[in-house]
Amino acid sequence: MPSLKALAEFKASFRSIGNEVAVTSQKNLPMEELDLPASEPKAMSSPGANQGDSGKGAASGLPPADPQNQDGFGGDIDEDDFSFGDLLGTALDNLSMPDPGLTDASEETAGEDEMPDAELPSLEGLTPPEAEEAEVPEAEPPSFEDLNIPVLTGSSEETAGEAEVSEAELPSLEGLTPPEAEAEVPEAEPPSFEGFNTDGPTDASEETAGEDEMPDAELPSLEGFNFPESDNSMEETEALEISMPEGIFKDMENISLDIESGTGGTVADNPDAFSLDSFDAFKFGGNGSTGGSNAAEKYSLDPLDNNIELLSKSSSNIEEIQLSNDELVRLQKTLASYPLNLRIACEQIIAEEGVEPALMSKFIKALTQGASFKEGASLASKILDRNISIPKGFEKKSGEALQAQQASFTYIFVRRVVPILRLFVLVALVAASLFYLIHRFVYTPLYADSIYRKGYERIAAGDYARANERFNEALKLHREKKWFYRYAEGFRDSRQYIFAREKYDLLLVNYPLDKKGVMDYAAMETSLNNYKKADSLLRRNILDYKVDDKDALLAVGDNALAWGDMEPEQYELARHAYARLMERYGWTSPVVERMMKYFIRTDNLKEVLPLQHYFMDNPGNKITSAGLAELGGYLLDKKFEDVQGVPSEYISRIDGIRDILIKAVNADPTQPEPHYHLARYYRYFKNPNDEQITLRNAIGAFDASQEESVRRLNARIDAEQRYAQVLINNREFFAAEEHLLKGIGLYEDALGRQVLSRSPQFGRIYADMGDLEYFTKDGNMGAALEYYIRAEQNGWSPPEMQYRMGSAYYHLGKWASALQRFVEASSDMPFNRRLLNALGNASYMRGNYAIAQGYYNHLLNLLNTDRDRFSVLMPSDRVDHMELAERLMMVRNNFGVTLEALTERTGDTKYRSQAMGLYSESARTWDVLTRDPETMLRMKPGDLPGPGVNLGYLNAQNALHPVSEYEPQIYIQIDKDVLEPSPWEGLTPQNFRLADNIF
Repeated sequence: MPSLKALAEFKASFRSIGNEVAVTSQKNLPMEELDLPASEPKAMSSPGANQGDSGKGAASGLPPADPQNQDGFGGDIDEDDFSFGDLLGTALDNLSMPDPGLTDASEETAGEDEMPDAELPSLEGLTPPEAEEAEVPEAEPPSFEDLNIPVLTGSSEETAGEAEVSEAELPSLEGLTPPEAEAEVPEAEPPSFEGFNTDGPTDASEETAGEDEMPDAELPSLEGFNFPESDNSMEETEALEISMPEGIFKDMENISLDIESGTGGTVADNPDAFSLDSFDAFKFGGNGSTGGSNAAEKYSLDPLDNNIELLSKSSSNIEEIQLSNDELVRLQKTLASYPLNLRIACEQIIAEEGVEPALMSKFIKALTQGASFKEGASLASKILDRNISIPKGFEKKSGEALQAQQASFTYIFVRRVVPILRLFVLVALVAASLFYLIHRFVYTPLYADSIYRKGYERIAAGDYARANERFNEALKLHREKKWFYRYAEGFRDSRQYIFAREKYDLLLVNYPLDKKGVMDYAAMETSLNNYKKADSLLRRNILDYKVDDKDALLAVGDNALAWGDMEPEQYELARHAYARLMERYGWTSPVVERMMKYFIRTDNLKEVLPLQHYFMDNPGNKITSAGLAELGGYLLDKKFEDVQGVPSEYISRIDGIRDILIKAVNADPTQPEPHYHLARYYRYFKNPNDEQITLRNAIGAFDASQEESVRRLNARIDAEQRYAQVLINNREFFAAEEHLLKGIGLYEDALGRQVLSRSPQFGRIYADMGDLEYFTKDGNMGAALEYYIRAEQNGWSPPEMQYRMGSAYYHLGKWASALQRFVEASSDMPFNRRLLNALGNASYMRGNYAIAQGYYNHLLNLLNTDRDRFSVLMPSDRVDHMELAERLMMVRNNFGVTLEALTERTGDTKYRSQAMGLYSESARTWDVLTRDPETMLRMKPGDLPGPGVNLGYLNAQNALHPVSEYEPQIYIQIDKDVLEPSPWEGLTPQNFRLADNIF
């Protein structure tokens, strides 16, 4: 509780708030003064200290009953003993808002929920102690405007009875004595506490609190009472904080205490013994504690209902307003600087208005921080909900204040730094915008374009992976459509179709409806035989959006035509597309030409011939070189085809083939198909010179062409093979080998890319390469066999090739494989002396003597038949006679050796007798072949036209006079080619004779 000195200092400082002295002096108003107490207030003793029982009412704060005074008061009440300084307690030292969140009840007894507001019991009907009526002089209290006076609180550890304790406890009345004179105080209605909500918790435990709230009690008036100073320290009890609104002391003049005689005991024991008539000007808050024995106290302050209601609704987290001495001085100084109307409004807000705690806290902080009059007026207008105007004269500042303001950092910053800063920011924004625009739309495209170019150059260098990386790097910087085209076309031309597909896919992702990209992508897929994907691209990306697009329908028809070469049922898609175009756009030459191709590929000669005249007889109907070439090639094939069954009645109407092909060549010399078909035409009509020239032109055009459809690839490989045959006929074997290898490479590449499938037409090129190895290179039978086998794998295996394969095996000593190939050749062609000789020798070498006997017997009969056609053999004069004589000599010797082997195997001697006769005839034939026909002298070994060894004679001598280490020998040599005559014998004359080699 503050001392008299502290109250005096506060009184002196309080008068300076708002310049009240000056204002009242100007208005000639009297200055109200409130006298301080004459002496220091006495300390309040703990009630119930002399009680020896369980301590009921010890915490009530009331003095014990005097044994000499049955009224329960310890002496007379003097007017000077009554002091509001004791009632205010420490409120004048600490101006602060109450803290709703503080409690002085322990967690063990209070729990986590706040106690509800308790209804005070009615004090009506209490009988005060008998005393003489005392007159309490009216004292004019000093003005305590703008004060927030905390309420003193008391705490108790025990409660008595079942009644619920209240949230605030009255100050201790220890030492108070009623007046000697009996005073009649009219009963007054207890002030209402409606809307009052004390947020402070109670310190009563849940065990003693009870469930029902106490009813409101009418308190006796305390006028005339002296409140001695309590002896309890702040450590033992908590102060009840009372918020004193403005004008409270003016209302206290009407406060009166009327205490009638009671029954004795403490106030806590007799709550009806007194009444509190009027505390209208009080506003309680802070940490109120509840306690006492059988007592529940609740104050009703009618003028502050609105304030209390707002406080009850505010959150417990609102910051408590606590002002230090310095802050109080600053608040006073701020108020002093305000104009009168604003100062009055501020005092009204602080003292009287019901303001929300949060808004009040903001307002007090603004005042303590020296808010300007404009800010204060704005806040006050908001709180009071009315406009507070500032006098114009007040707004004018003195020169000194203006200079002080201009010297402040805020003024300098706002007036000088901010404009420069604004200009700097504006320049920076403009510069940043220019930098962004230049970087985004100038530098980035140029830099990305340079990366695109570097990557595109890597395609030509063959570094495809690096080129693709460059493209992706540039794409992240800037997207440009033309580079999608260029990269895709570059990869396509380099046959890097995976990278090309990737670029086309990216193009369609970024430009879904780009027509050129779709058309190029579909054309590439068509060339790669991926016809289904090409058809899907055209339909999904173009025709689904534009059904009758002319270019897309033409592309669909062309794709279907190429698709039909592998799957003939797809030709119908082409016909449907071309028919739709003709229906939509009429009979235009490009569409009619494609329809003609459809009829050619479906072999409809009846429809082709009218279209031939449509183009050939009408110069205005344009047709491409490729269309003319396909028309001429088709008519050429139909004219010279091997007819199976009844020929077509329209074949006789075919004419003008050469004119069509010549027109095609002249229309576009760069197209390879016209040259190719014209070369075929010259071959049919036996014109090898023109054939060679046109084939050379065709091959050059094929090499220069970038497009490689299935039909063009077929024609190109066939052109290489045909040109190699022309070179072979001219004995240009090395040049022919180069073109054959080139054709083989094209074919195998197409197989690897699955552009072509295996067919006998392409297997023939392997056979031609094998023939070069077989006929033109001595001893390289292994390479020849390899090519023959690959030709056979592709479906090309004529009987002459089977014989050559057998001959190659025969020369390699693989008798079984050789015999197998000879037998396969004999199944597809009639026997001739070359084939029978090979079969006989292979059977003998295989050990099949009986089979060899049959082949030799057949061959000998065939040769004797040929011998019978000539009356006299003249080997020295005729080559055919020499060949016949040699074959007779060889077969007789070989047949005799076979019969002798059968004698050894079967033991039948008749085979040996027959063998001796064959030996003698062979020896005699050898003697004829080795003598000079004019002198009949035996020729020297170097001049012998026939064999140098007479095997018939040697075998016969061994049969008559056997030698242990001698074995009968045969002429082992066989013919290289089974054909008679063989074209290869004229191209590569044999440098050996059949009788040269023996075995």
